[in-house]
Amino acid sequence: MKNGIKNKKRYANGKIPTRAELLAAHERALLHDSRLTPKESFEALVTAGIIDRKGKLTRRYGGTGKNQPWRW
Repeated sequence: MKNGIKNKKRYANGKIPTRAELLAAHERALLHDSRLTPKESFEALVTAGIIDRKGKLTRRYGGTGKNQPWRW
């Protein structure tokens, strides 16, 4: 039976991030998010494909909104 995995590497860069690295990345993300205006936060969620322009959660995340293409 094929498993459908094309990239056999578990992590793209070949190493597992440490707990300290993950916590530091989390702190940076929280700091950045706290500086955004509500409009910028909404745009970031739309750009990430989490919600659509109408504010509905996309199907990818269990909602009924239409999935949008990734636009990073």
